[in-house]
Amino acid sequence: MATEAALRGYPGTIFDFDANRSTTTILGYDEEAMKGRKTVLDLIHGTATLDEVAPPARYRIGDGYDDDAFAYIPALRVVPSCKEMSTADTAIAEDADRQDWFAEILLGYDGDEDDTFWLDFPASYGKMVYSVIRMLDEDDSVIPSVRADPKDVKLLVPLFEELDRVREKNRHRRSVPGRPTVNHLILTGTPTASYTEASARKATALAESLYGDILTPYIRYSADAKKLYDDCCPLPILLPNSVPAVDYRKLMTSIGFPDRT
Repeated sequence: MATEAALRGYPGTIFDFDANRSTTTILGYDEEAMKGRKTVLDLIHGTATLDEVAPPARYRIGDGYDDDAFAYIPALRVVPSCKEMSTADTAIAEDADRQDWFAEILLGYDGDEDDTFWLDFPASYGKMVYSVIRMLDEDDSVIPSVRADPKDVKLLVPLFEELDRVREKNRHRRSVPGRPTVNHLILTGTPTASYTEASARKATALAESLYGDILTPYIRYSADAKKLYDDCCPLPILLPNSVPAVDYRKLMTSIGFPDRT
């Protein structure tokens, strides 16, 4: 989504909060490329600035790690994650001031007001996730992406409960927005003419019955989607005419990112 938005003329920065580092890797920074680089954990600890941490997003077009081995995605930066992200909750728990690390990023940001911050969260909740979502208001979007599987769709319930808890906890606070809302829900791996798995059909029907008012255009199943992990390249660039790439373009238009290039 962040790549497609950048290609459409919307500058942005994507924060990778997940210790598995998939977003970091796909956007050009594998374990070797990350040696000696700052990560989002440095932002949490307050030992680096956003500009020091966020390199330009890129994808591999050659061998090695020189600049000519990569092509850059215009107007998109990535705040890389690291394996040590699992310690972020402890860092915040041990230093109460660190709970405001993301607030400090927002207050100190002097970039273009049209820039978009894309936040790639881990699946689990914790102090680090809370330190970020507490700073969201009604104009920000929490956009869950769920696979078309009945078990996965049912797991959305704890997410909505957690967001309700955040809103209630911060309801009377002036300094913390604390009003994260879900206006869109992405369903991936939905059935196609050749992919007719009963579980996918059942999950799609369940999602429509529970969340039909916020569902975005479906991302249909395609084996092509798995190639982005193998090739470490965002799907809109790797396979722009693939089924999911076409679907993501429709999705981006539907949530307010029409092509303005």
